[in-house]
Amino acid sequence: MHGADDPILQDLNEAQYQAVTHDRGPLLILAGAGSGKTRAITRRIAWLVRARSVFPSRILAVTFTNKAAAEMRERVSRLLGGEDAPRWMGTFHSICLRLLRQHAERLGYSRDFVVYDDDDTESALRAVLKRMDLPREGVRAFASYIDGLKNEGILEPPDPRSPRERVQAEVYAAYQAELKANGAMDFGDLLLLALRLMEEHEDVRRDIQERFDHVLVDEFQDTNVVQYRLLQWVAARHQNLCVVGDDDQSIYSWRGARVENILEFTDDYPDAKVVTLGANYRSRDPIMHAASRVISFNRRRHGKELSAMRGPGEPVRVHASLNEQHEAAWVVREIVSHGEDGVDLSRMAIFYRTNAQSRAFEDALRARRIPYRVVGGMKFYQRKEVKDVLAYLRLLVNPADSLSLERVFNVPPRGIGAATIEKARARIQGPEDSLLMALARVGDETGGATGKRVRAFIEMLTGLALQARELNAEDIVRQTLDQTGLLEFMNRDESPEGQSRVENVQELLASVRQFQEASGQTDLRSWLDRVALVQPLDEGGEGQAVNLMTVHAAKGLEFECVFVCGLEQGLFPMGGRRDRHAAPVDATRDRAALEEERRLMYVAMTRARDWLYLSYASTRMRWGQVEAGRPSMFLTELPRDSVRVV
Repeated sequence: MHGADDPILQDLNEAQYQAVTHDRGPLLILAGAGSGKTRAITRRIAWLVRARSVFPSRILAVTFTNKAAAEMRERVSRLLGGEDAPRWMGTFHSICLRLLRQHAERLGYSRDFVVYDDDDTESALRAVLKRMDLPREGVRAFASYIDGLKNEGILEPPDPRSPRERVQAEVYAAYQAELKANGAMDFGDLLLLALRLMEEHEDVRRDIQERFDHVLVDEFQDTNVVQYRLLQWVAARHQNLCVVGDDDQSIYSWRGARVENILEFTDDYPDAKVVTLGANYRSRDPIMHAASRVISFNRRRHGKELSAMRGPGEPVRVHASLNEQHEAAWVVREIVSHGEDGVDLSRMAIFYRTNAQSRAFEDALRARRIPYRVVGGMKFYQRKEVKDVLAYLRLLVNPADSLSLERVFNVPPRGIGAATIEKARARIQGPEDSLLMALARVGDETGGATGKRVRAFIEMLTGLALQARELNAEDIVRQTLDQTGLLEFMNRDESPEGQSRVENVQELLASVRQFQEASGQTDLRSWLDRVALVQPLDEGGEGQAVNLMTVHAAKGLEFECVFVCGLEQGLFPMGGRRDRHAAPVDATRDRAALEEERRLMYVAMTRARDWLYLSYASTRMRWGQVEAGRPSMFLTELPRDSVRVV
């Protein structure tokens, strides 16, 4: 340990000390899981100010979230005895926004430009698609396409090679024109236009390069092409570029992150000093040993040996279940057992690969009246696509449900506007009347296309309501998804979010089938009652509550006890989306995709401090059908001496 009398150097191990006190030139800090990377980067900033007399205003420190930036600023300020931390400390987007506010005129923008969030972006895209007479339900797919190009540094669409690419290029160009006309930039523009500012305006570039003496970057493995190019330009004069990250935790390629940035850093900077932080202060030895063995199967990585500083502990438990209900019930029994041993519910977490998997765990936790919170996402029955389906089904059982009607009268879009609903609302004749009946009368009395659409909508609902009296709950849900066009509408969205919505709807179907099998009740009303009754227990996100989340949402967190579930080939590691007309897609055929999945597994395992459970099921309901599962290849990569099958 170093610096017993200096709070900046106090309690640093040898590797951390080398990282903190590196003098000048490029520095790559490979920070393994739980190795104290935040301590290293914040101490280094404080050390530069205190020991090397670098003015705080001449340090640029960048990270990825506002929360991380605030924590970095607070730690540095505390280390400096309350002095101000560097003013240029924040997220990539916030730093670029400050630069663009100063120089926007160089790019043809007013300094008063507005920044569009995701909702604004989709609204602008809808306007573009409407003008181009294109289906507006494709808005999310276009948004994903445009964001992907901007992450690659492409501001003008590439030359199209197919009719589809020609449409995409035209939409991209029209969307950018829409932003410019509105004096707006989206989040991708903040990075890309800041890069253009640096590359095309030498005086601006020189001013920025002379402004900073040191550039430090946290979570470097998550940078994309544009972010890395920005960093290289800013640090080009002095080469004092310090990057901190772990290639084994690069899990965001789907949003543009490029693991090659950290893997090839020493190619770009041959003189870089490399420091590996190999002491893990989080996990017990069996957990660390198992995680290190799994990640060692990746070919493209910086080799690093991590040592568990907290010593020996319980072996990693591996459990096989019959199906997802048995898996959830087993997990909940273990949670109850740990709770009885004194582990707080808030210190336990259930991880899964896809959002739809949360439903089985939510049901099992509610059945035992155990509070829980869904981290980084909505609870299953609160997701929009699920609530839309439930609204249709409630209308079939209770046509007087005006709230449900108001939710779905134009979902998916069918050309019935809000003015038509307002007209129907004004026509309600008394307490015995309903909005649906009034809408039916408006449809009968209205000519033209609007009247035809309203009559078709009423006929569809009437037909489904009649079928609901004859069919079981699962079949009427399937008919509703088909006849309303909901499932077809969601299937058109090829973005990851669109696929997630389809999978959530299929998971709702699985919930109906399992309810019928468990209760013996097959009518729609009974299932809707069951959903309505359990939802009040779905609350209680504060205080003592089990944490449910996808593995992506778990990055940066830690828990005493972690359950990683759904470890089946095709689910984790993730395979491609399946449909009855396509051959199965296996992620293992794609080396890069598989290595990212393995990094995701490594992230999941290294969130656990004391207990780690890994589970898989022999069968699982996916995409509306029961599929046989086989254990994930990651389970076969575990070291036997650190694992116990239970």
